[in-house]
Amino acid sequence: MWNYRNASERQHYATRRDSVDQSTHTPTVARPGLRHAAREPEAERADVQSALAEAVRSVGFAPIDSQVNLLARHAELVESTNAEFNLTGVRGISDVIAKLTVPSINLLAPAGGWLPTAEWWSGKRVIDIGTGAGFPGIPLAVMLPECDFTLLEARAKKCDFLRDAVDQLGLQNAAVVNDRAEAAGQDPLHRETYDVATARAVARLAELAELVLPFVSVGGVAVLPKGGNPHDLENELQRAATALNTLGSAPPVVIPPLNGDETADSEERLIYLMKVASTPAAYPRNPGIPRKRPLG
Repeated sequence: MWNYRNASERQHYATRRDSVDQSTHTPTVARPGLRHAAREPEAERADVQSALAEAVRSVGFAPIDSQVNLLARHAELVESTNAEFNLTGVRGISDVIAKLTVPSINLLAPAGGWLPTAEWWSGKRVIDIGTGAGFPGIPLAVMLPECDFTLLEARAKKCDFLRDAVDQLGLQNAAVVNDRAEAAGQDPLHRETYDVATARAVARLAELAELVLPFVSVGGVAVLPKGGNPHDLENELQRAATALNTLGSAPPVVIPPLNGDETADSEERLIYLMKVASTPAAYPRNPGIPRKRPLG
């Protein structure tokens, strides 16, 4: 059981859990081939589960019903909480799944060589920095029950949601930490103790690297999804070269989108940063400094 700050907070989350559990709402997913007309709840849920199962299959994992159900349940919790406060800017269950859940699963895409494969992830210690509503950390924790996950989030209200979601989903392999990346990255409990770090934050690569790489142990890897124009991304990678070298990373490896369209602006690419040297003690700098004065 999670410790709540007061009786009012406990009642708030208990009431919301009951309302979600009793809801007959079932999501639809905006994916090709799915119908969007009013349908029976069982048919709608089957569509959702089919879309999620296909996303799982596309990254080399065999879909398991219990995992697919948990992925859908997390999306439902996000959508219901969005009605109470701004948990994420993505609205509607279909968009939550298409824009947040599926891209989170895509981080498991096999890349070959020393880069992650389905087998490579086994037993890893992973941190999701600035997890927000739990993306990609919660879907990854569902898919990788043998891995230990830390969900790092600076905003207390979002941490309340995350603890509630982890509790409801029964995730024994995920812990929530309420702290800023700049502070946690200097904490011996977290600094250079993770095999994998990831973040979906919208930030320049030099800034993002300073927030993420201090958590990664030497020999580990940061996996960063980045969208946008491929030419702009190439320029960003070049501008971040000095920062990456300073922070202990090997030159980045960029994996194209799963759909193979390397020219599409809307498709995310995965940037892999292999940690080859310890990050100097000066990094990360004080809160806000990486954004104001990015390295390089």
